[in-house]
Formats: sequence, structure tokens, C-alpha cells
Amino acid sequence: MAGTIHSGGCLRSEWSLALHDFCCCLTVATVLTAGGCRAFRGHKVSEQSIAAARQLSLQGLDAQQRNQWERAESLFAAAIVQCPSDERARYGYAESLWQRGLWQEAVVQMEESVRLSAGDPQRRVRLGQMYRSIGDLGQARAHAELAIASNGQLASAWALRGQVVQAQGNRGAALADFHRALSYDAALPDVQLAVAEIYAQENRPQRALATLQSLAATNPSGPLTAEIAIRQARALAAIDRRDDAVRLLAKAAKANDAPIAVFHELAGLQLSAGDVMAARGTVEQGISRHPQHPPFRALAQELSRSGGVAAASAALEVRH
Repeated sequence: MAGTIHSGGCLRSEWSLALHDFCCCLTVATVLTAGGCRAFRGHKVSEQSIAAARQLSLQGLDAQQRNQWERAESLFAAAIVQCPSDERARYGYAESLWQRGLWQEAVVQMEESVRLSAGDPQRRVRLGQMYRSIGDLGQARAHAELAIASNGQLASAWALRGQVVQAQGNRGAALADFHRALSYDAALPDVQLAVAEIYAQENRPQRALATLQSLAATNPSGPLTAEIAIRQARALAAIDRRDDAVRLLAKAAKANDAPIAVFHELAGLQLSAGDVMAARGTVEQGISRHPQHPPFRALAQELSRSGGVAAASAALEVRH
């Protein structure tokens, strides 16, 4: 099969080569997933095949950037057929499999990418992140520590180990690792959020607030904006600055893409302050933005029926 793929493959145009290898990769997908390079050991890869693999990998990267993960998977698989020892193609193939929900197969390919790259620490971190995501904290930590041993200034490696030890319940060690990561790269929003979470858990709201304010200043807009605002509001409430917390969330609720969680949090603060009318308005605003959210409708009915702060607060707590 390998000989058939190589013969004449490089005489084709890029498009016909990609189409040809797409068909071929369907027949070798099982071999690639289960066996890595074993089926190709001893096979000498020609310069033409290496060039073809590079072209296919470039096309695979382009497909990834367009979120065309199935096409990317096929292109990287075809690149591996052309050059089984190409660690970049293995990496791209692993990422494509991961995005398609084929997690175990992705881990196998990422393991092979790490091996072929002689333990590249950045690829090892990605492998560790995959292990963490599937719940194998032991493997995740092992790869984080190997990456740290290889490059002690790699922020993502320290961040990964921090995430693992945090999941294992060691907040102190996690905080130390997170701060180490931030010392090498201050622009790590997920790490800053994790630091703020630990401070909140340890009843250190001032430190949590300072961390979140720094994060908000460097990330004024984006997917984490609402999450940052919610956590800032909780820290403000913890230091008896409820009015500031309400104002912050009210501003966040004005955003066109404000998630339901913002309205939940704001209504909860208003109820805890005894302001039922304001909470009712927030709930109605939330329903107008998220009409398909039954828990908020139930809360609105509770507020209209009883007007009681305690009952409404309990309803909000249950449905949050």
C-alpha cells in the first residue's frame, strides 16, 4: 500500500494529491491510530514523499484554522502515510482527532509526536493537558514535570502542574506553580483566574480582587469578560462593597452577549440586599435575553407570587 501511494503521488497537483491521500488515509486510519510508526519501520522515505507530507500538513493547518476538523484529520493522516516519522503531522493529526472527540486516539498520536520530537517540552505539555482532560492526573503531572525538567522557564508547563495539583487538592502548591508560570508569562488569563479562585477559597478576597482587577485591565473584552466580572463582584461583596459589586454586574449585563450567569449573580446580590424590585427587573431582563431558560422563569414567578426575599433567594440558589 505504501508503495502504491508513493509511486506517482508527487507528480500530481496539490489538489489531486490531497484527494488521493484522503482516499488512502481511510484505509490506513486504523493502523495509524493503533500502531503509530510500527507498520512503516524500515521503510525509507523519499524526498518526494517528505515534500508531499509537508504540503499535506500545510493544507491540514489551513483546515484547522477554518475549524474544518474532519478535513484536517484526513489531510494529516495522509501526510503520515507519506512520512510516518513527521512529528508535526502527528501533532496536527492528534489535535484534529481531539477536536473531533476521539480523545484516546488523539493521545496515542500525541505520544508519538512527543517521541518523534525527542521529548519537545511544548508538545509534552499538550500531551499532559490531554491526559488532564481525560482525568489521568498522574500522567498529566508526569509530563508537566518532564517538560519543566527540559525547560524550566516554560510557563505552560508550570501552569499545567499547577492545574494538576489544584485538582488533587493541594492549593498551596498550585498557587506556587501558578505564580511561577506568571513570572515567565504574565498574560495567562486562565492562570490568573485560577489564582483568584484559590485566594477566594482561602478567604483572601482582597488578593482575589487585586488579581481580577489586573486581569480585567489587560482583557477589557473577550470571552472571559463576564466570568471576570462575576468573580470581581463576589470578591467585592466579600469585603462589604455590595454596591460596587451590583454596579459592576449591571454594567456587564448591558453587553449584548451577556450570559445568563451574569443575571443570576446580579439578581442574587440584589436579593441579598433586600432589593426585591431590582431583582425582579434583573430577572425580567434576563428572561428577555434568554427566553429559553426555564429556571429564570420559575424565579420570576416566585418573585411575583410571594415577593419574599428568602423564598426567591432559595429558588435562585437551587437553580444557579
